[in-house]
Amino acid sequence: MMSKLKAIALVLGLVAFSASAALPLFNGAGSPGDVHIDAGGPVYLNGKEMKLKIINDNYYEATGQGVTLSIAVSPDGSASVSWTGKKRAHGEILSAAEKASMAKGPSGRELDCSRKDLTNAEIKACQ
Repeated sequence: MMSKLKAIALVLGLVAFSASAALPLFNGAGSPGDVHIDAGGPVYLNGKEMKLKIINDNYYEATGQGVTLSIAVSPDGSASVSWTGKKRAHGEILSAAEKASMAKGPSGRELDCSRKDLTNAEIKACQ
């Protein structure tokens, strides 16, 4: 009887772990290319599946094509994705929603108020 209870507890523990360790749906792009994450995995870079490693319930790493994607899942269920490549190359993968919501400046380029080469119209837009 005791071994059956242990087996049931083990199965329930695995089911609970797999339910909490799920990646959210994510579509984005960055310097290494297009990133697509299916809800719960797998992870794709430029249409090719990457090897996924679960670090904990909130952090994952996907490797392939000379790139490592670092995926952090926030308490609200959204994902932040960054990448690391050869020779210390790195950057952020912007989600499609983030990219669409970025403001365009008067010059037509993305408005980044921290740039040193802002036009006068962009300086006014940043104020």
